[in-house]
Amino acid sequence: MGVDDHQGSVTPDRFPAVARLRFKLRSLDPIELPDYAGSAWRGLLGHGLRRTVCVTRQPTCHGCLLTYACGYSLLFETPPPPGYDQAGFAALPHPYVLDLDPQAPRRYAVDDPLELGVTLIGTAGTQVPYLIHALANAGQLGIGRDHGRFAVDAVLRQSALGADTWVPVYDAGTGEYRQLPASPLELPPPPPAGAIRLHLRTPMRIKRDGHFVAPRDFTLTTLLQPLHIRVQRLAALYGGQPQASEWSRAAALVDTLTLRDCRLRWHDWTRYSSRQGSLMQLGGLIGELTIQGPALAEIWPVLWFGQWVHVGKGTAFGLGAYRLQTLV
Repeated sequence: MGVDDHQGSVTPDRFPAVARLRFKLRSLDPIELPDYAGSAWRGLLGHGLRRTVCVTRQPTCHGCLLTYACGYSLLFETPPPPGYDQAGFAALPHPYVLDLDPQAPRRYAVDDPLELGVTLIGTAGTQVPYLIHALANAGQLGIGRDHGRFAVDAVLRQSALGADTWVPVYDAGTGEYRQLPASPLELPPPPPAGAIRLHLRTPMRIKRDGHFVAPRDFTLTTLLQPLHIRVQRLAALYGGQPQASEWSRAAALVDTLTLRDCRLRWHDWTRYSSRQGSLMQLGGLIGELTIQGPALAEIWPVLWFGQWVHVGKGTAFGLGAYRLQTLV
């Protein structure tokens, strides 16, 4: 599986490079965010980036000569690379996810700090200066019900994937941006007890047989199959070894794993779709569950990496985020 059990590391080319960023913002007006702000932040960031980098001013990206050279197209209208087999897939996974704190406050007074987490995958990591500029411009347009304005004060980047250290890469006072090399990928060893607790931080939306999986229908395959497929596709598109995360390898191990203490519930939230001009009811699973069994070490790399790229539908809004807790 590419894991060195003695070193706790993974071959660096198995997964695509990941850059985790924290945008430190400051409210210039009172701001009131919706119940789940992922859609609002995504819309604001996309709108700001398009205004920043689009030189043709075409109404759509389809047919644009600059599709493969444009930061907006790369992130928000992700085109398939030449020769990529997209058969069976409706859309390509975007090379980013929003990383939002579901416990963050909804209301902010003037000069209150806000934070926006953005995770960039593969070559999308080169787009940080454009994102900073786009978000600073979008901050003048405002966010939330009353379009409260905000400023970008600084940007931090995680020193290594999963580390507790965040390094400043941009300061608004100096206007200086410091490009850092790709974060080293050091995979922690599998839990010695052979059990982990998985906490779903934002709603996980996974479809099976045309319907979203409800708590009563949840199984380990519900989680592990789409997770392996997502990681495999990210590796194929943005750098990595897609064959190392093939579901066919992991599927044979599921029967040796046990799902216990599963405490999931369905959580709904509403977003406004500017494209469709209407409110959309979205929802997914949140809660906790424990995975245990001798095969945990074999699926551990994909489970651990999945924390940073999320799983299911709506990852671009920040949905499908989870964290792992080692049980002793």
